[in-house]
Amino acid sequence: MQTTTRNSLAVVAAGMAAGLVVWAVVRLLGVELTVESGSGTTQVDVVDVLVAGLVAGLAAWGVFALLLRWRRARWWPFVGSTALAISIIGPSYLADGLSAVSLICLHVAVGAVLIMGFMRAVPNPHRIVGGAAGQRWRRG
Repeated sequence: MQTTTRNSLAVVAAGMAAGLVVWAVVRLLGVELTVESGSGTTQVDVVDVLVAGLVAGLAAWGVFALLLRWRRARWWPFVGSTALAISIIGPSYLADGLSAVSLICLHVAVGAVLIMGFMRAVPNPHRIVGGAAGQRWRRG
């Protein structure tokens, strides 16, 4: 398995773990995570959190891989943060009160881990020629 694949899988797993940690903290605080559905309210449980984290992580990985292929990896923070902002619409529309705030925190935690995790793989267009401190930066 290539290093980039291993690193990407680690980022996806870290995103899922972040969602699980936030879900556990929210549940320990006694908040009931419920969302409105067509037939009433539905409780958000650990499986929902893990599946949503996995889907978000794999989607982020796919988009990031496309940006790398198109040599537009520097766009990743913008694309990732835009997707995060769009994902927050769901909890703010489908949940009320403390449940909505908790679900938004869950989205932000997973999104931040995915955005920052894949940002580590963005190639740096600048490098120090010669590697000595105090030298000028040049495009590499």
